[in-house]
Formats: sequence, C-alpha cells, structure tokens
Amino acid sequence: MAARSSAPDTGRSRETLEQAYERYRSELRRFFEVNAPRAQAVDDLMQEMFLNLINSRPTAELRDAQRYLFRVAWNVLHTNNRRAGREPKLRVSSTAAELDSHAERSNRLWVEDDCTSALAQEQLDRALSKLPAPCQACVLLHYRDGRTYKEIALELGITVHTVKKYIMKALNEVRMQFNVSEDQ
Repeated sequence: MAARSSAPDTGRSRETLEQAYERYRSELRRFFEVNAPRAQAVDDLMQEMFLNLINSRPTAELRDAQRYLFRVAWNVLHTNNRRAGREPKLRVSSTAAELDSHAERSNRLWVEDDCTSALAQEQLDRALSKLPAPCQACVLLHYRDGRTYKEIALELGITVHTVKKYIMKALNEVRMQFNVSEDQ
C-alpha cells in the first residue's frame, strides 16, 4: 500500500475519496440496511450520500477516509429519518370495501345542525354588508367564484395589491364579527 503524502493535493484527495467510497461501498450499504427505517430507502440513501460527497468535498486531504464516509452516511441517515418523522403517513392499509364501510359509518354520524349553519350564514352576511361595495365584490369573486387576484384586478380595473388589501379587510371584518358573536 502506498504511503500518503501530507501535502494537500486536491486532485489526489478527490481521487482518494472516490477510491474510499468504492472500497467501503458494501459496508455503507449494510450500515443503511441495518439503520434505515424502511428497506426500500437504502438505494435512495446511497444515492443521496454519493451526491453529498460529490457536492461537498473536503478542502483538505482526508486523514481517515473511512471515518469521513461513515460520518457523512450517519448525517444522511439522520436527516432522512428526521424528514420521515415530519411527513405524514400517506399509506392506508385497507381494502376499498373497508374504506366504503368507514365512510358510510362516518356519514351516519354527521348530522348538520341547520340552526347553526343558518346562524353562521347570517353572521357572514352581516359582516359582508358592513364592507364597502368593491371590498364585497373582491371577496365574492375570489371565494364564491374562485377567481384569482389577477383576474379580479383585471375585471374591476384595480391593482392586484388593492385586491389583496380589500380581501384582507374583508377577512378581518368577518373574523371580528365572529369573535364578537362568540363572546356574547
């Protein structure tokens, strides 16, 4: 085995890092297989690690390439696990019939109180009636008709900023109206 020189040589350290990656590749794969929460993630973790090695090379020559590689692997695994913990679980292990039965049960449990919805609609109408006409128009065009701020601005001949201002004013008025009625 050839001895390494102590002088920093970026071409040589780059070559050494790539050689070390190839040398420890199977050990790195086993590290991910043992520590990754999902077996399917191993290839992704290996690729992410390789990209990290390519994108962020050490500025000085490595004294212990194996230690460096496993430190990068640990950081990649830690970041991946943290990201996976924040993401909601998207998989549902149910058949279509089970999902339909759950939906049917939940629909039977849902009983809309006509009195409450009528009261809420009355409060909303009252809050909107207190607003100036352009403000009402912006809110209705946006929320009822599904138009974008830009479309509303073009239709009413005002700026997009003004549309945003009107909608914010309307939302604040509605919020205040509903807060006042809850306090009473």
